[in-house]
Amino acid sequence: MLLMNMMSVEDWASVIGIFGAVVGGITWLVKVWIVNPMMGKIDILNSNFGTLNDALTRSQNEFEKLETRVNNHDVTLESHKEQLKTLFRKGENN
Repeated sequence: MLLMNMMSVEDWASVIGIFGAVVGGITWLVKVWIVNPMMGKIDILNSNFGTLNDALTRSQNEFEKLETRVNNHDVTLESHKEQLKTLFRKGENN
């Protein structure tokens, strides 16, 4: 309490100025040592997610093409099955 009464306005301004400079320096260090490297890593991670998303889209498109081909083969097999049944029925009738 005694110290507070003994300090002048100029002393208080000096203390506040020094405190502001220290806080500014610490903020700058945190930005340089922590935030900037993290931003670089986040950018790399975003790029990787973009690449992964593109690969997933391509895989889904390929899967849809393969599914269409399988469905077409199913129709062809069903047609062949019916043709074989017809041939066997004709062979049994002769």
